[in-house]
Amino acid sequence: MSKLGKELSLLEKLEKIIPGFHGYKVKELIREDDRLIRNYIYGEIKRARDIVRELMLAALDGMYDAPVTYLDRLWKKLDEAGSKIKNAPAGYAGFFDRVKIRERELETLKRVDAEIASMTENLLAALQEARDNPAKLREVMSLVNSVLDRIEFRNNLFKAEPGR
Repeated sequence: MSKLGKELSLLEKLEKIIPGFHGYKVKELIREDDRLIRNYIYGEIKRARDIVRELMLAALDGMYDAPVTYLDRLWKKLDEAGSKIKNAPAGYAGFFDRVKIRERELETLKRVDAEIASMTENLLAALQEARDNPAKLREVMSLVNSVLDRIEFRNNLFKAEPGR
């Protein structure tokens, strides 16, 4: 039997012997999916920041017709979004925490991350259009604000409510 086969059979034995091990393993897999999605989102936001930086440099050279201060504000909001998603909670709860995170809640977290990923893709598409049409920057700013709001919602999903 291969080493991988032995490890799998050991895991299967642990699932039968240790109560709750299967649920723990499933939760870890969901958390790993969540981490991968968040890394993807961070990468897309970083790409958007790079585009805005290019536009800022072009605006400084007079090659792009948009206020540099507006582009700077947009860049800072993208930086904030990237930082918040990169450092977002991963769906863990301490043993004595009031809010317990189960598989269903982790799946909700993963779904919200997928929504943010989709929003980020729309943001990048709008930013590409804004390269040729600076008037589209208002739409880009609106999309960035929506992404920030959704990240904030995501990061507050499992915080205990006061008085509970």
